[in-house]
Amino acid sequence: MKVYRFLAYTIAVLVVVQAGAIAWAFFGMVNWISDDGGVVNKALLECTDCEQNFTAEWGFAIHMFFNGLIAIPLVSLALLVTSFFAKVPRGIMLAVVIVALVIAQIMILPALSRSAGSGFGGLHGINALVLMGVAIYAGGRAGAAIKERPQKVRSSGDPDTVSA
Repeated sequence: MKVYRFLAYTIAVLVVVQAGAIAWAFFGMVNWISDDGGVVNKALLECTDCEQNFTAEWGFAIHMFFNGLIAIPLVSLALLVTSFFAKVPRGIMLAVVIVALVIAQIMILPALSRSAGSGFGGLHGINALVLMGVAIYAGGRAGAAIKERPQKVRSSGDPDTVSA
């Protein structure tokens, strides 16, 4: 249960890192454009060896690759695997919902925003908040289950005595 709780709360923290990383990248890019005359166009977006010359470009890498495509999906899969052993009430269902939200976040919503319209980008942000909320709820359920779990105590020499 403790591992489940840790993984669930880790997902919530990683969502906060996502928001911070994309904000850092966006505001850094805006400063690069306004202060240094940088230009964002199709050529820049498709360039693989260009020098953007703004430090905050790392925010895009953190948001899209390190955290978005590696850390959050791996932690959510670890949560799903852990959920089968953790005995958290409704833990498996919550882990499945988290994995589904992650799939929507990294595959479905970005594809829809490219093909159907940028309005789906707004749903990307809303889905992130829902993901964070479900992860916090799952962590809270695990925490409550830990508190409710009986602790074995040794009283009067009987190792099987259980107190609530």
